[in-house]
Amino acid sequence: MTGLTLLFGGSFDPVHRGHVETARASQHLTGACQIIWLPTPRSPLKARTGATPEQRAELLRLALADAGEPSWLLDTEELRLPPPTYSIDTLRRWRARLGADRPLAFLMGRDSLAGLAAWRDWRRLCEYAHLVVASRPGHDAALPTEIENWAENRRISRAELLQSRPFGSLLLLDTPPWPVSSTDLRAALADGRQTSDWLAPAVRDYIDHHGLYLEQGHDQESHASP
Repeated sequence: MTGLTLLFGGSFDPVHRGHVETARASQHLTGACQIIWLPTPRSPLKARTGATPEQRAELLRLALADAGEPSWLLDTEELRLPPPTYSIDTLRRWRARLGADRPLAFLMGRDSLAGLAAWRDWRRLCEYAHLVVASRPGHDAALPTEIENWAENRRISRAELLQSRPFGSLLLLDTPPWPVSSTDLRAALADGRQTSDWLAPAVRDYIDHHGLYLEQGHDQESHASP
């Protein structure tokens, strides 16, 4: 396989239809030959919940089986690494794995792009991969000046250019808005509200069977930034 590989990392806590449809649209728009789903250790800015790393990985397996996309693969290596983990290290590992010439892209939301300056070695991310940015409802404001200046010389407007070099570009995608977040779903599950519109049936069954997300976590973790 020699085409564009798209990495999609996140806590997926829990994975929902917004993740799935964003991935599907991003693959269509970029022409990626495969998407690698990378469940990660919890972000330092997110509260603890009732799902263990192993449970989050199992929820992803169920969601990907439901999606039925043969070019979507699950990689749980990040969950087995000693903390802290950083996105820059993820991209270094994948660049080493794919070699110097294969096009590689990292999919993130517009909200993550706006907060990129908090990430370790963020200015070096494009030395290993392209950055592909999906739309997020409520996050269409102008980028912080520092990030806008950094992005200016990397931004491209045509997705096919991602295939012409292995890394170095930034592409903003016009993906359909999905007005749901894992935070919203955890709150809905804790309150016993309806969530079937956003969770694959097998995912919801697993959550119910294991009693996940019955209580909302409010304490903050204090480890590495993304």
